[in-house]
Amino acid sequence: MRFTYISPSVLPSRSANSVHVMWQCDALVRAGAELTLYARRTVPDQTALISALESAYGVNATRWRLVSYHSKVNRAETARTAALAVGDMAVQPRPDVILSRNLYAAFFLAVIQRRPLIFEMHQIDHGFRLQMQRAIMSRPWVSTVAISEALARHLVAHHAIPRERIRVLHDAAPRGMQPVPADARRKAMSALVPEASGDWTATCAYFGHLYAGRGIEIIEEMATARPRVFFLVIGGTETDLERLRAANSRPNLFFLGHRPHGFARQAMAAADVLLMPYQTRVSIGLGDHDTAQWMSPMKMFEYLASGVPVISSDLPVLREVLDHDRNALLVPPDDVEGWVAALDRVIAEPDLARRLGAAGHSDYVERYTWDHRARALLAIAGRM
Repeated sequence: MRFTYISPSVLPSRSANSVHVMWQCDALVRAGAELTLYARRTVPDQTALISALESAYGVNATRWRLVSYHSKVNRAETARTAALAVGDMAVQPRPDVILSRNLYAAFFLAVIQRRPLIFEMHQIDHGFRLQMQRAIMSRPWVSTVAISEALARHLVAHHAIPRERIRVLHDAAPRGMQPVPADARRKAMSALVPEASGDWTATCAYFGHLYAGRGIEIIEEMATARPRVFFLVIGGTETDLERLRAANSRPNLFFLGHRPHGFARQAMAAADVLLMPYQTRVSIGLGDHDTAQWMSPMKMFEYLASGVPVISSDLPVLREVLDHDRNALLVPPDDVEGWVAALDRVIAEPDLARRLGAAGHSDYVERYTWDHRARALLAIAGRM
């Protein structure tokens, strides 16, 4: 199947959408797709891009055709990627299926050219972009993919999109992630993060950005309440890290900063508890975009894959995947005492910790790998 993927991404970068696109492409090729990907690149030299992608994401991008452009100007990057894709597609063999996360390309191809495509949505836009989204999804030859049931319900209720034309595909985690035995985690973590060495009761870890709504203030409060527990934070921009490090005087709270994905996944599996304290409004670092209603965090699936017990905010959209007391413990987002109590429970009850971790890893293996998602996308394409 000749598969064209038009992305909104800048590659390589730290953005979540770039991670999603790279791992989804990797799985699509493994599932048998003959893939072309369109994107903007941060590497000036096209010949250096493949090695840069392998270093950043751990994928072998030589297995698909990658068409990209480089520019130091950030304005209209999505529109320029769309123009690149449309122009190149005009002189290439017609693909069997087009998948677009690029709004402008999807609008031109589906609305202007009336071409069938899969339109993948991760959020609701505003203003004229919202009108473009609605126009694309309303075309009967467009199949819409939403990343959560909550987003699908919103599309049905507010945009009159028939539910049968929306397929929910949650995000995922890379295949092959394996748990580290509980009695081997401390040694593994100390090898990765020497600062975590010591006579700590447990190591709690958080991975991801430090934007507003990610709950870093909850972790700070937990670190104050439990000084014998080591709290590790991996991720964040240099600006956020500088601010948080300057304000932190807790010896048991350590901001390691951004690390490659392979390192991060190893550290996840070496932690004793993983924290996901999303608040009721969650920023993705772009203006007023709030994803708390319909997000599907890749971090959640990597957490489950690690086999480590997860404590998460109790948000409706997260309950699509997380089940309290089965594969995670769920706590009201801003209830610091509840977060500390959940942590105490996991530390005090090894059987509970093992049960939560085992259930999470089983869910990952059965449902939430990028390979599962790739096969679902190819199945949608096969019915178009």
